[in-house]
Amino acid sequence: MATDTATGASRKDDHLRIAAQPGVEHRAGTGLEAVRLRHRALPERDLQQVDLAVELLGRRLRAPLMVSAMTGGTGEAAIINARLAGAAAEFGVGVVLGSARALLEDPSLLSTYRLEPRPPLVLANLGAAQLTPERAIRAVDLLAADGLSVHLNPLQEAVQPEGQPHFAGVLAQIAATVARLAPLPVVVKEVGFGLDPEDVRLLHEAGVAALDVAGSGGTNWALIEGRRNPEGQLLAEAFADWGTATSDSLRAARCAAPGAALLASGGLRSGVDVAKCLALGAQACGLARPFLLAAQADRVPQALGTVLQQLRIATWLTGAASVSALGQEHLQ
Repeated sequence: MATDTATGASRKDDHLRIAAQPGVEHRAGTGLEAVRLRHRALPERDLQQVDLAVELLGRRLRAPLMVSAMTGGTGEAAIINARLAGAAAEFGVGVVLGSARALLEDPSLLSTYRLEPRPPLVLANLGAAQLTPERAIRAVDLLAADGLSVHLNPLQEAVQPEGQPHFAGVLAQIAATVARLAPLPVVVKEVGFGLDPEDVRLLHEAGVAALDVAGSGGTNWALIEGRRNPEGQLLAEAFADWGTATSDSLRAARCAAPGAALLASGGLRSGVDVAKCLALGAQACGLARPFLLAAQADRVPQALGTVLQQLRIATWLTGAASVSALGQEHLQ
């Protein structure tokens, strides 16, 4: 167990270090660069009248934003999570914790995951390959979380030296976890390669509370794993442009499951990107890399405040009264 924990800590430290480096993003963009919001020169309201607040997964957020899953289980993770938690609580946005896999192996790591002060929405996080209802319940209980995020990362597991590409029966485990955790919500997300419409349909039918399309265009976890293991770099490089762009995945998900609650992440870098995704049908959006870099520089409040001010201005300039009102009619 000690060896497994040490290996996990080393892996997480590698992820934090490499994810902040250049050259680990998808070769192609998110598709959001081709999405244009309408510009209204007569917004007919004051900027501060724009309402950013939303209801998400039964919680009231002051803005439709989640700090996407990053880390936990190491000393550096504890520092980063503390900085993220402080800013998320200050601005009233949600947080998805890093994978609880290491925590379940070694509960003494709990302090590296804890968020104080507590944001209004906190989701525990487990990988699909390690998911069982029992593990999900234990993770949520240990972290006193408001629900669970299950991440789908088949490509990362296939390339990672310590990977567990065991995905037989994952859908059944997700459905069982949804039933066992109820009424707490279960969110399912990709890690940056997008959700196919058929996956969206199956997951929606399994009863998940929300789907995060997490399309390509941002951090590429195959490239990160390739950089961790030089012998596997050539293997990983073939997947430098793999996946479905965030904008395409979001549009396809909306068509595949019109009644599903959708989140958008994958290469979002600004509040304008968030506004575009909301207009395309997302209820909220997740960002990771911008806040990781900000946390490492101890500037999360400044980074988060800038994203939210960008979102407010972009929403105002479309003529929408609130982020919840953003829709197709606000796109060019």
